[in-house]
Amino acid sequence: MSKPVLPFTEANSKRIASLFRQSLRTAFDSSLKFDAYRNETIKIRAQFEANKHISDANELERVVAKAKEKLAEWAHPDPYTPPCRPGGTKYQRNIPVARGPLVPGDW
Repeated sequence: MSKPVLPFTEANSKRIASLFRQSLRTAFDSSLKFDAYRNETIKIRAQFEANKHISDANELERVVAKAKEKLAEWAHPDPYTPPCRPGGTKYQRNIPVARGPLVPGDW
């Protein structure tokens, strides 16, 4: 098992912020309307705020593992992908024409 990250350090702050963003993305993938998404974000924020005081490294690891399990459970089978990102509907739709020689070699 890896060494637990101490609370209130920069590494832990980045890890928790990443977990928070993943939670928001997961909520966005599973909600169909903005008002439902907004209600979920408020609930997620309240859960993170409730655990803000944890100072024991072992308890922090337990809470983070529980949050990751919940994220895996709620993961959407077809998550939203922005159109121009890899895997999106417009990704590499209009690739620029190659300006180099079409046939390799010197003729």
